[in-house]
Amino acid sequence: MLKNLTKYITVFVPTYNGGRGVRECIDAILTQQLPGDYKLEVLVIDSGSHDGTVEILRSYGDAIRLIEIPNKEFSHGGTRDKAARLARGEFVLFLSQDATPLHDRWLINMIEPFFLSPKIGCVYGRQRPRPNATVTIKREVATVFGALGSPETIVISRYLSLVDSAQENEMNNFFSDVNSAARRDLLTGDVPFRPIAYSEDQALAQDMQEMGYLKAYSPKGEVWHSNEYTAKQYFHRKFDEYIGLYKSTGYELVASERSLLFGWVRPTIQDWKFIRHDSEYSLRSKIVWAIESPLYNVAAKAGLYVAAKHMNDRARHKRLSLEERGKEKD
Repeated sequence: MLKNLTKYITVFVPTYNGGRGVRECIDAILTQQLPGDYKLEVLVIDSGSHDGTVEILRSYGDAIRLIEIPNKEFSHGGTRDKAARLARGEFVLFLSQDATPLHDRWLINMIEPFFLSPKIGCVYGRQRPRPNATVTIKREVATVFGALGSPETIVISRYLSLVDSAQENEMNNFFSDVNSAARRDLLTGDVPFRPIAYSEDQALAQDMQEMGYLKAYSPKGEVWHSNEYTAKQYFHRKFDEYIGLYKSTGYELVASERSLLFGWVRPTIQDWKFIRHDSEYSLRSKIVWAIESPLYNVAAKAGLYVAAKHMNDRARHKRLSLEERGKEKD
């Protein structure tokens, strides 16, 4: 009996109350060009949506593979690990539900770095902020990805020497599974996603590099993506991000009252300069974001400050507890 030789590429999307954005995302995936000897698998894990998202997903029928789990079973790391183990693909691409590929060669551009070397374990692609996104978020996304290199050039990060595994560079943990890809055999073998609540992508990039694999940035693997938050939601997002980075990669959280009181000024000025030169905003939008920008930058600094204070308090309580136990033993 002949073995099934069909090769797949899997695109995984976790969903929760994604609404209409989910349809935009899935439609863009289904129109992707594929290498001639591969088939596409679209895998979706929904974690208890109650806004019509599941009905939208079911309308695709056999075009996608839908798994439903209770919300309490979801975690960013654990659910992606589950997806990797369910996937049929040689490569697994990860998209968030609010990310939309810009063009029909997104998938090919995302897997191209894997064909450069078997040492490339994970890839992340470019994110373009949506035209009328909150200015603080739009500037942040545009600045970060604009600084990563030429739009035509694949960038490879090397931590350990390929010759003798000596450390060559500082660890570069920047990675985002809003738009990423990895070799499935690594995700189900030597380098799985850690079962953590947040910053699972940065942790994966660290683990890949520590195991001797390379991380690549593919700027032509572009998606539209910019989260839409109120200032209050942005505070909570930043708090969660910093706590996640601290727990997963040991990122040092340093924040002072001075930074909390005055640290929002410079990024706000940067926002205002960005607004002035951005041609995508209408005049009305420019006025609105100019007024609201300080709120978002205060929220960002407050998120860091509260996260640092929270982790420092926990560390101090843990230290005092250990000291007390030591005294009891004495």
